[in-house]
Amino acid sequence: MRQEPPMRIQEIKTHVVVQKLETQFGMSQWLWNSRASCLLEIITDDGVIGWGECFGPAQANAALIKELYSPLLIGQDPLQRARLWENLYNRTREFGRKGIAISALSGIDIALWDIVGKALGQPIATLLGGATDEPVKAYASSFYYSADDRYSLEKDAQVSVQHGFQAFKMKVGGMTPRQDAARVAEVRRLIGPDASLAVDSNRAYTVREAIQFGKSIEEYDISWFEEPVLPDDFQGYREVRGALNMRIAGGESEFTRFGFRPFLEQRCVDIVQPDVAACGGLSEALNIAMLASAHGVDCFPHLWGSAISLAATLHLISSIPLAVPSCVKERPLLELDRAPNVFREQLSDLVIGPFIPVPDKPGLGIEIDRDLIRHYEQN
Repeated sequence: MRQEPPMRIQEIKTHVVVQKLETQFGMSQWLWNSRASCLLEIITDDGVIGWGECFGPAQANAALIKELYSPLLIGQDPLQRARLWENLYNRTREFGRKGIAISALSGIDIALWDIVGKALGQPIATLLGGATDEPVKAYASSFYYSADDRYSLEKDAQVSVQHGFQAFKMKVGGMTPRQDAARVAEVRRLIGPDASLAVDSNRAYTVREAIQFGKSIEEYDISWFEEPVLPDDFQGYREVRGALNMRIAGGESEFTRFGFRPFLEQRCVDIVQPDVAACGGLSEALNIAMLASAHGVDCFPHLWGSAISLAATLHLISSIPLAVPSCVKERPLLELDRAPNVFREQLSDLVIGPFIPVPDKPGLGIEIDRDLIRHYEQN
């Protein structure tokens, strides 16, 4: 019986898209006046196309893919995604074990999974061992800093509550601890006593500051305190976690299973947060989630990007186990950033809300609006 020749990668295209924002919004470190992302498509010789996305500086990701990764991928069988991942990672080991080299690799890995799913006629969730029959609960990542902060808090709460969100996360660390504690109190008042509320300082505090601030907001029933200290300060994470009566979360600034291993072994967090577009792609995010479960740590993935990252994260969450399951515990929550992002809201046919179905079509399971990409693309 004659065998068909394997599928081959023919071309890799990158698309740097930028949305200029009418109103700035921010977190503890800076304000944003635009949204930018590096989207990519891997095109095979039989016409199957896989879409991916890279976290971080869009132009730099595009350049790295073009100059470093594309020559290593052209002509390869995309169904051998595990072998390709290991080869690309090994070629950057001397200089790229963390940071943008892994973000660029993440976008490639997502696109390869999209191809595999389309080639096999299965959604990625099924290939990961997950399910598509139960929607994923999202929390509204909201309450950013703005020029008119009090008005912004009220508006964000009103919109999110009206849309049916029951869980929320807010930014802290951009004002004095006293001011931010007052903001937490105000948000708790606005969303009511029964809604879930987490806080995210984006690494704004010293250990002492994080503990003092955490103690000042414990009365507001905080679901978790995210990135309280610098991402490399594992000892600081342990000290904060030991001092506070709330869960500690982190990991969006960490990369690959190799980086997450000591983070988990040293008991830094109660919730680990890999980002599929940053940590090494779907492949590594699943590895990290399983590694976390072995340490009794839940995995709630970080999410910031477009509908591509959103779809990939939905597939991932469908297959993530609870580290310590019980009848009363919820499945991992999806982070849904509520700040303006046309690439999340309009790039695909995903219907976005507090409960989002896992796409059940092959691959990522979404249709990409190429006209939108052309409108916002920068060369």
